[in-house]
Amino acid sequence: MKRITRRSQGVLAVLTTAVMALSLAGCGTSTSGGTPTTTPTVTSTAFGYNGPPVTITYYWWGPDTRNAEMQKAITIFEQDHPNITIQGEYADWSGYWDKLSTMVAGGNAPDVFMQEDRYIGDYARRGLLADLGALGVPTSDIDASLLSAGKIDGTQVGIATGANVDAVVINPAIFQQAGVPIPDDKTWTWEDYVNIAEQIHQNIPSGDVYGTSDYTFSEVQFEIYLRQHGEDLFDANGNLAYDDKYLVEWWNRSLELQKNGGQPPADEAASLDLLDSPIAKGYAAMSITWASQTSQLAAAVGNDLQILRMPGETEFSRTGTYFKPGMYLSVSAKSAHLDAAATFIDFMINDPRVYQIFGTELGLSGNSKVRDATVPNMAPADAQAAQFTEDVAPSVVDARTVIPNGGGNAATIIQNLNEKVLFGQMTPEAAAAEFRTELQAAISG
Repeated sequence: MKRITRRSQGVLAVLTTAVMALSLAGCGTSTSGGTPTTTPTVTSTAFGYNGPPVTITYYWWGPDTRNAEMQKAITIFEQDHPNITIQGEYADWSGYWDKLSTMVAGGNAPDVFMQEDRYIGDYARRGLLADLGALGVPTSDIDASLLSAGKIDGTQVGIATGANVDAVVINPAIFQQAGVPIPDDKTWTWEDYVNIAEQIHQNIPSGDVYGTSDYTFSEVQFEIYLRQHGEDLFDANGNLAYDDKYLVEWWNRSLELQKNGGQPPADEAASLDLLDSPIAKGYAAMSITWASQTSQLAAAVGNDLQILRMPGETEFSRTGTYFKPGMYLSVSAKSAHLDAAATFIDFMINDPRVYQIFGTELGLSGNSKVRDATVPNMAPADAQAAQFTEDVAPSVVDARTVIPNGGGNAATIIQNLNEKVLFGQMTPEAAAAEFRTELQAAISG
């Protein structure tokens, strides 16, 4: 019997044309997280664990919806592999990494767990991740550029579940209620974004609907702003490579939105839980988030949503959007069941039935055969995310700079400082200086 518990509440090269050139005609009626209306053909391979019964542990992050979808995938895997039982555990993003660190430090690392750009290098260089190439996980159908994103110092320590892109997800119903036109996302500026958010709030008499959710807690989104100005958080040598003035601008814009009603007050704004965010709860018209999360948000809101490009993409020296892996799957180097763990990863990245369950929620699959089998049957929200990913591909200039050891701490550093800025406990200038001090210490340690 599987044990599913929750412990917490609360760099990629530009993808090849093959990843993006998807045919989205004939989208079916299956829904993300629901029972597939069409069962994709699965080609069996000789790869897989054939030993005596074993139990492997699997740890992932995500909201309750992902947990339910993951359970469906695990059930299919266990039916196919009766000699392998998956003991699953999950947490929301804010609690995941502390728990994983505790597990690893205590010698109880999960056999299989999710990894992310911010941290995979640290874990790999500490010898904590198994070589998936040596374990023989089949990867011949995965686009080479996406596969290479999981290589650290030449070793395949993670395999990306798919590609993802940041975007502005909007609720057209609120735009209509406010009488505000949906902007041309190929030309809109950051000033347009602010003005639209404030106008939406002002045009809805109740005063409890806002233009946007807070977005300044994310270093990923700040990096897009930096890239638009021709800068980046880190350079190729792993050093800090940005001007503090851009972080000051970043926070000043958020404070302006908060002051004028464009985004909620600080005590409502800064939620890291997707389904606890203002847009998910129906009182914000926009949210900067991953395009692949559109289906989850649409289900929470109860009406169709729309995906727009990031503001500012034609405003400054260049575009800032980049493709990144949705997340990676890795195996603990100390796993006692390496072959069984590798068999599970093979299933998760190469079996079309997994993506029939998740849609684009794990990112757009990098496996060409999986895309061929699943994209035509995607639910409308997932098909929209796939189409959006294709549409922005020509404007993506280059990849995000590789994150140095310790660079993953930028996430928690900016989250903590963002809260202080929004609550008026620090000025943007003081917070920007502190961000640099703390991040420099993190990458120097």
